[in-house]
Amino acid sequence: MQTKKQKTTKSSQDIVSISGMKDVHPKDGEWWRSILDAGHSVADIFDFAYIETPVVENADLFLKSAGTGAGKEQAEKKLFRIDTKEGKLALRSDLSAPVLRSYVEHRLGYFSSPLRVFHYGPVFRNGKLKDGCEREVKQWGFDIVGDNDAVYDVQVMLAAIGMLKQLRFTELKVKINTMGCKVCRNNYRDKLKAYLKKQKLCEDCKETVDVNPMHCFLCEENSCKALRADAPIILDFLCQGCNNHFKSVLEFVEENGISYEPDPYFVREKDYYNRTVFEIVSGNDPLSLAGGGRYDYLAELLFGKTIHGVGVALSLHRVMERMKFKGLHPQKKEKPKAFFIAVGEQAKKMSVRLINELRSAGIPVAEELGKKTLRLQLKAAEKEAGVALIVGQKEAFEGTVMIRNIKTGAQETLIAQKLPEQVKKWLK
Repeated sequence: MQTKKQKTTKSSQDIVSISGMKDVHPKDGEWWRSILDAGHSVADIFDFAYIETPVVENADLFLKSAGTGAGKEQAEKKLFRIDTKEGKLALRSDLSAPVLRSYVEHRLGYFSSPLRVFHYGPVFRNGKLKDGCEREVKQWGFDIVGDNDAVYDVQVMLAAIGMLKQLRFTELKVKINTMGCKVCRNNYRDKLKAYLKKQKLCEDCKETVDVNPMHCFLCEENSCKALRADAPIILDFLCQGCNNHFKSVLEFVEENGISYEPDPYFVREKDYYNRTVFEIVSGNDPLSLAGGGRYDYLAELLFGKTIHGVGVALSLHRVMERMKFKGLHPQKKEKPKAFFIAVGEQAKKMSVRLINELRSAGIPVAEELGKKTLRLQLKAAEKEAGVALIVGQKEAFEGTVMIRNIKTGAQETLIAQKLPEQVKKWLK
């Protein structure tokens, strides 16, 4: 007789999920469903059309969007490459670049001008991960392509805020800045670089300052963060066009009652962003729920022409985690009102057909037909539903079904051929 516990083989232990990628478990199903429902609801209200792009794209789509020099080198390190006979492919690393590729390839400007679309799905990051970062990030995005009016910058903000409000987030605040355009931004970079070169920087910022000194504002080292206080700000270098655009954005923000905080040191990592950039937080929670901005230079990098665009993306894992942290529980899915019980093989065969008829009539039905005994199935029914539909060998032979109120014990015999209509009367 074997007394020791059987050991798990090494091969079975090795087959696990990849670091930085998460399963979505049934226990989180209601959270995910509520988030997606909120997104779809807001998309309908704001008149955004659905777009879906492939998870795998041409690698150049993401490499070209990173520009040249150190930016491209970083993009190459973070890209999940797939080398095939068809060429160099990659798992998508953001959602806006594929949307713009689809806009150009399929001439979607003829569908709507500007094009207002929403989309959701995973994006991927390769390489070494920082604490709290994931290799796969599920995102929901709203994009407006084809117009540079400041009103659309605020439209995507309002869409993201609307989605978060439906999930019952409160005290939502927009942290906002402008990154100017090529002309005024270059002047600002020169001034900022000269200032930072005189300071004591961390090793990462020493490498960054020559390539793009604005990226030093992304550094989380306390010593580097302290340098912001005396650093020049881009607002003092804006050209007339960028100044007017930012002024218009803030006027729309105030007109719509959006709580906001101007942050002259807030920047986005990718260089194709220009003018408005922002993130959305809830109360004093430092973690961003959504972030976005205007990307008028993205099409120039990809296709050599100007196509205006603005977008926002929500990290769905982050949203769900913060909902749990804040106790914002999703609405419970309505439990099935009927639970079907079958005892015996003939009864089980009949039950599968009857369950399908009930579901086709719009009646949610639960079952655990794999359990063999009446006692075990009744025990499951007590947790799941208000009424039990019972078919044994006798009922199967007679073409009947017994319906029982689980709480009161009241029961009645129904004719199987007219089951949906009779069950609906019982459930009223």
